[in-house]
Amino acid sequence: MPIVTAYDTLGEVGLQHSMKQTGAKAIFLDPHLLPKLNKPLKEAKSIQYVIYNSEQGKVKQEHIDALKRDHPHLTVCGFDELLKRGKEQMVDPVPPKPHDLCCIMYTSGSTGTPKGVLLKHRNVVAGSKLEL
Repeated sequence: MPIVTAYDTLGEVGLQHSMKQTGAKAIFLDPHLLPKLNKPLKEAKSIQYVIYNSEQGKVKQEHIDALKRDHPHLTVCGFDELLKRGKEQMVDPVPPKPHDLCCIMYTSGSTGTPKGVLLKHRNVVAGSKLEL
């Protein structure tokens, strides 16, 4: 499953652009950013799962309630709950191939909409070997 990085410095418009362009189905973020999702999700309709970092402070229930009220199709949960669900419903791993897409990294760029840089698994592995 490829991941997409969209930093909070992109702002709501940049986040919305990255979610729409990639057709992302899930988003992982720190709990304090939950209120910033409401507006971008009005256009980024492919998002089905909102997973917040349960180790980054306490989530405010009113933020979850607001998301579910405005976007009733969403499943919202903490990462710890996601791990628990995964342990209860184990599946066999599917290792990626070197040519499979690993990550799309969005940069704010200096002009226009954010640009996505495609990284395949072989790119990520090659880059990690440089640091050894």
